Amino acid sequence: MPDVIAARAPRRAPRIEKTESVIRVRAELVSLGGGVMLAICLLIAATLIMALYSPTITGIQRFIAIVLAFASWAYLLRSATEELLLIGEEISYRAVLARPRHVPLKDLEAMLLIHQGLNLEHGIETIEFHFFNKHIERVSLGPCWQRNKLEAFLSSVEEALHSPKLLESVR
Repeated sequence: MPDVIAARAPRRAPRIEKTESVIRVRAELVSLGGGVMLAICLLIAATLIMALYSPTITGIQRFIAIVLAFASWAYLLRSATEELLLIGEEISYRAVLARPRHVPLKDLEAMLLIHQGLNLEHGIETIEFHFFNKHIERVSLGPCWQRNKLEAFLSSVEEALHSPKLLESVR
């Protein structure tokens, strides 16, 4: 099967249409989940500033506030920089502060796009790749994804593999 190569087309509306072939999709800070995470990070940062300047706060409380602030900003950075790429017959996941993952699509039986809610163990959105040998690969994604862009990307994976009806969506 030939490699998928992106064609450059003049920019139209920012909305992705089903007929367009998408080989790269990125999480965006400007999304519902990204806005909520940014608000949480700002709230924790404000709490940290209050903890640093308040004379009644103990050292351990300041330490906890610092750890929470750095952890929340690191999670937001990771979530906002997530990226999925279709390279040949493989999906690649990359993000800052995360190890890259590669999912070969050979012998793929089905793809499930699952909205997990606030399940931090499996991410906010999870893509499950089911293979004919009963092996399941999971790619957990953070809160900064727009579902329509994920669905368009996975539809382009179906088109590239010439296998319609691979994608199932579970909410």
